[in-house]
Amino acid sequence: MLNGNPAARLLEIILEAKDANKNANTLIVWEKILKSENNLALTHERLAKVIKLSEETCETVKSLFPRQIRPTDAWKNALDQAFAGQNMLANFNSFIDYIDNTAIDHLTAAVDLLESKQPTILSAEEIEDYTKKINELIAEILNSSLEEKVKEYMVRSLRKIVIALEEYRLAGSIPITNSIEQILGHGFFDKDYANALSNTKEGSKLMSILGGLADAVTVATPIVQMLLPESIRKLLGTST
Repeated sequence: MLNGNPAARLLEIILEAKDANKNANTLIVWEKILKSENNLALTHERLAKVIKLSEETCETVKSLFPRQIRPTDAWKNALDQAFAGQNMLANFNSFIDYIDNTAIDHLTAAVDLLESKQPTILSAEEIEDYTKKINELIAEILNSSLEEKVKEYMVRSLRKIVIALEEYRLAGSIPITNSIEQILGHGFFDKDYANALSNTKEGSKLMSILGGLADAVTVATPIVQMLLPESIRKLLGTST
């Protein structure tokens, strides 16, 4: 099962790394790329996800295009050496010098190959837009007259979606769809929560935002129609 186009997400990260200042501190560069400034634990957690994304991309390309083993091994070995050889306390060239133009070209070819199987990824603009909308909604919910337990669940669940959006390049669409399913599916077990979703302006706005996000993810990842249960798709109006 494809999780979006992992090669496209990986290439986006590597190209951003290629554009970074080679003489800057490695840790600081990764903090900027991974949006984890001043949080060492989060930086290493997300860097591990980049390495996992490299593994996912390699396995996906080889399984779908067995004749691409040699070029796939070429870019994968370059990345493996870069991750193993980098010094977080030294300059960023301890990472990026391992990745030459040939490795970039092979990874770019993998993006194009997977594009024939899976459409493009969510754009940075879409991610930024939905992150902003959700954060604004969180602020509205916190200042609303909703029941405290309803308010708490909505805010906690929406923050999970924000994290999933922030880590989209690392983990793809599945964490987003899982979070949407969780925040809406809770209504089947909590009548007060279900009533808030259906009969309050905050609930209406939440449904509208998540419906749009589900549509955007479905365009980028058609498999989402299979990942979201029929009951959730009906709530969002994405059922076909």
